[in-house]
Amino acid sequence: MKKPPKEKAPSNLAIMSRYVLTPDIFERIDETEPGVGGEIQLTDALQKLDSIYGVTFEGKTCD
Repeated sequence: MKKPPKEKAPSNLAIMSRYVLTPDIFERIDETEPGVGGEIQLTDALQKLDSIYGVTFEGKTCD
């Protein structure tokens, strides 16, 4: 199961489209332990960055 149930979701935010990452993400990926299924999750490495910038999207999406 990739997504938690709605009532257990840690936030109501989603990542859409593309990432633009600086080279320091590679160090964070190296520090990240494998998660479910033995995979290293990019989102886990992103949480270790000092700052993340985003844009709030207002509109409809299809998942």
